[in-house]
Amino acid sequence: MKKEKLEIQIIGLDIGRGYVKGYTEYNEAAKECLFKSVVSLGRDIDFEKFEDPIYLEVNKENYFAGILAEKEGDSPIQNLRDDKTTPTVKKLIFAALNKIAVSETVKLMIGVPKKLFTKSELSKIQSAYKGLEVEIKDKITGAYKKITIADVSVFREADAALIWHVRDKVNFEKMMCMVTIGFRTTEISCYDRNMNFIDKLSKTNELGNKTSLDYVQRTLESDRIMKSLTEIDTSDDYNDLKEIGYRNLSEKIEQDIEGMLVNLQESEVFIGGGTALKLHFNDYEVVADAQMITAKGLYKIATNTFK
Repeated sequence: MKKEKLEIQIIGLDIGRGYVKGYTEYNEAAKECLFKSVVSLGRDIDFEKFEDPIYLEVNKENYFAGILAEKEGDSPIQNLRDDKTTPTVKKLIFAALNKIAVSETVKLMIGVPKKLFTKSELSKIQSAYKGLEVEIKDKITGAYKKITIADVSVFREADAALIWHVRDKVNFEKMMCMVTIGFRTTEISCYDRNMNFIDKLSKTNELGNKTSLDYVQRTLESDRIMKSLTEIDTSDDYNDLKEIGYRNLSEKIEQDIEGMLVNLQESEVFIGGGTALKLHFNDYEVVADAQMITAKGLYKIATNTFK
């Protein structure tokens, strides 16, 4: 008897320090998710006041994710490490799968900074996830999913964003650089007119939303107001301090770009990443769908990788 072919779903995952972004296209329908990169211990509460709350049971452990974890969770943990295999990242991946996985079998493309785009890092991530079977129960809806991660790979985050941004172009007249600004790092990726990667102009800078929020946090602490970075980020308060921090960050990034790219007239520079939506640039374009663009690019790369 001929074995039935598995319907494999391909998913791009951008597991950031600020937000988790996931994108997929399956059965001619696009699905995406976006939630804060925070997990915590979970418990039964009134979920009515929260929009799209995440409360899951995985491996006999109940946990919140996203804004629910930040606001109501016990011992909330923000994803701040580079490592994509920590218990926190695994919980965030499972939460993303619960949101957008339709098939019982998936293949994942996970974004990493340029500095972590190595064979050893790929091997580590594949050892953690390839072949993994996970059972996820949604504690709010009661829905249940059993998912197998058939394969997993990694790709540079800024490259993925650029590849999605130029996906419909055929001819390129200039060198292209994508600058993606995240919670803790800014990724810069450059390609020549023939879409060849330029390694010497591509790098990871320790600069991002955290840079601005650190300034706000220190200023508040001088007035004996103690707030975590995630609380400051989510809050509608302290906008005057945030604006100072974001204005300074915008200027710093523009100066860095011009210091790196000597012949700017021969380059096209695009800005992406969720933090870019908070900033104001004089000379550079913030791309459409800046927060989701890396996840979408990872999905596109995955469709070519997993054949």
